[in-house]
Amino acid sequence: MKQPVSLQISLAPGDYRHALHLLPHQLKQLHTQVDEIILTVDTLPGRGRFAAGWAQYKDVLDQFLRTDIMPHYNVKVVPVDYTPAVRQKISRYFFGRDSMPVKDFRGGPFYAYFFGLHHATNNLVFHLDSDMFLGGGSKLWVAEAVQRYGADNNNFVMAPLPGPPRTDDTLTDQQVIKKTAPFTWQLGGMSTRIFLIDKSKFDNHKLILAKPSPRNRLKALIQGHDNADLPEHLIADFIKKHQLKRVDFLGDGDGMWSLHPPYRTENFYEQLPAIIKRIENNDLPENQRGFYDLVDEVCDWTEAREKLKRNRWWKPQR
Repeated sequence: MKQPVSLQISLAPGDYRHALHLLPHQLKQLHTQVDEIILTVDTLPGRGRFAAGWAQYKDVLDQFLRTDIMPHYNVKVVPVDYTPAVRQKISRYFFGRDSMPVKDFRGGPFYAYFFGLHHATNNLVFHLDSDMFLGGGSKLWVAEAVQRYGADNNNFVMAPLPGPPRTDDTLTDQQVIKKTAPFTWQLGGMSTRIFLIDKSKFDNHKLILAKPSPRNRLKALIQGHDNADLPEHLIADFIKKHQLKRVDFLGDGDGMWSLHPPYRTENFYEQLPAIIKRIENNDLPENQRGFYDLVDEVCDWTEAREKLKRNRWWKPQR
């Protein structure tokens, strides 16, 4: 019997400008492949760049979901619940303790990731950040992933191929453990941007909270953030400790692959509909293939690089 799968997409008010175009793109690719769709909307602003646009776009995002998404897709829109009893329940499920951080050391989402996974009805949860692009167009990728879970109990995290496939079947800037089949890779580390996870593994084993590097602890202290490492690092440690696997694969036919924008610029927002069209049509330059972040030939990042020169502390959004 096929295991059911929940799709969970994380949103926050500051995501509105790209979610306006990317959320319909994501749902178009995946809504027929899953048994449940949950859109979690963060309700507690972070600090710094994670608070940008919160007040400006909060009501606009809510209206967009009500009028443009809910009438067309069978979704549940769920505000992230930060009440103490719910926080305790989620902390016990994932960490085996009564409390957990609200934000990470940067002021970015921490609890909200685990809230989304916990709220999903099914053990298999396909998570997307709101800024992820999906190419290839496969309508069978999720079913293929479910088969892989059934074939190997050590499979824990899966994701579409990072970047459109190269003809020589190589990847750029990835932590490769080994290649296991054509366009199928066991990778190290973990990314919370896009992943399919078997959360039943947390029934018997719990994540361990960890602090970031000393430099980042100092940043957290100065900026008033929680002293918590990124969720992806905690899950990567869990994978390694319990000898589990992260598998990224393309799948049959044109398969499915993902792309991520490394920056947010006015040019990016203006070009977003055209970028989505290029990705859906697989109209991409050769140097984009096998690479996860959008390259300059797809979106001109001059504005971001100029800002980076002016503000040495400013980093790409990871």
